[in-house]
Amino acid sequence: MGSQAKLLRSFTRVEPQTLSFVIFAGCFLISMALLAVSAGSLVSLPSLSSWLSAHTTPPVSGAQENPGPPHPHPEDGTNRNEEPQRKPLCDTSDRRADVCDMEGDVRVRATSSSIFFVTSSDRNASELQQSWRIKPHPRKGDHAALSRLTEMSVGYLSTHREDVPECDVNSSVPAIIFATGGYMGNFFHETTDLVVPLYITSHKFDGEVQFLISDMLPWWIAKYELLLKKLSRYEIIDFNRDPLVRCFPRVIVGITFHKDMSIDPARSGGVTMFDFGRFMRSAYSLERETAIVLGEKQEEEKKKPRLVIIARKSTRKFSNVEEIARMAEWQGFEPVIAEIKKNQSLGEFARVVNSCDAMMGVHGAGLTNLIFLPTNAVVIQVVPLGGLETYCWSDYGVPALEMKMRYLQYSISVTESSLVDRYGITDPVITNPQAILAHKDGWRNWTSIYFFNQDVRLDVSRFSSILVHARQLLHQ
Repeated sequence: MGSQAKLLRSFTRVEPQTLSFVIFAGCFLISMALLAVSAGSLVSLPSLSSWLSAHTTPPVSGAQENPGPPHPHPEDGTNRNEEPQRKPLCDTSDRRADVCDMEGDVRVRATSSSIFFVTSSDRNASELQQSWRIKPHPRKGDHAALSRLTEMSVGYLSTHREDVPECDVNSSVPAIIFATGGYMGNFFHETTDLVVPLYITSHKFDGEVQFLISDMLPWWIAKYELLLKKLSRYEIIDFNRDPLVRCFPRVIVGITFHKDMSIDPARSGGVTMFDFGRFMRSAYSLERETAIVLGEKQEEEKKKPRLVIIARKSTRKFSNVEEIARMAEWQGFEPVIAEIKKNQSLGEFARVVNSCDAMMGVHGAGLTNLIFLPTNAVVIQVVPLGGLETYCWSDYGVPALEMKMRYLQYSISVTESSLVDRYGITDPVITNPQAILAHKDGWRNWTSIYFFNQDVRLDVSRFSSILVHARQLLHQ
């Protein structure tokens, strides 16, 4: 303290002239120092962009802007040496589908069912050790559907490793890897498990994408040839028979699933089921975009709206389909009884459906053909006995409305079900279907009774009001 006081006292005794000189000299020296520092940091305008690129870290692919401070202080609780968080290659959080998305140097070696994301050594050791095993089909957790499908390995591979596979084929377009199999052979599952998810995942590439299909079913490829060609301009690769190492700038393993027969616009960049319907009409060259609009009576007599009646040959079929057709004609429709024949192509049947203004059928895969109907068509779903209203609504009611169609749902009476003849009108199967579910093996018994052993004899007098309503909707 004494030395500080002595210094202060000595400072006050400095002559004013001397003090002025000292201040001037100090300012001069400080200015020169600042000029030297500034000159070392100055960048001419033409070279500014190159300087920035050399002194900034490139953003992580897919990362969002961080509105927070670029240089957090230690008191913020952030470690300055901590590496930025990268998005994992695979998203396994969805209940129905695992999807991996890699952009960069991606190498596919089908002989070992392996997909490698080849990366530089700037990743830490724990990150490079991450790997995933997935089956690229959107029925995750369903052992019966996935048990026979190929499991694939997805992971990182450092560029410095000696076992990095060399590319036999280099592609300039992205690839999507997915599996057929599962419940293929059922048109509902073919559509909701593969066709809609494949559209969600691939439509954004506008044909500039290649499909690698594992567990490939040749008949499925033939059936959906027009659809696949609309989504991709490139040769389809049979994943399980491909001996080559293929390299892509981006690879998506698995396809995105939202809901059964549905697309969530919030997750698809605004794409909807209405867009999907237009895409399907385009893929199959279907002529009619909108259903008939009924007007004056004289015009209605000239052209009747066409009603396609989905006739099933197995379970949940109409046992009086001819009577239904006569009643529909009496109500002013031109009935078309239709069921896809064994040797009939999907495109042929799609044209039959698209030529109609309304569709009716008992709950089942045949109603999936509504995807070919024109906009503003009317879909009538007949709900069999068993408390199936919720299933019917979610499977076909919601999709119909999302595709900008009109939807009517008709629940049959007890006497319209063939189960009455088998069990009697007082049996719990008739009076309390939900009680069947409460027993051991309830789900299996419930589906066996109400899905696989029930037909419908429609009460045409009771049902006629539904067709009256359908015609009214076609006036709007």
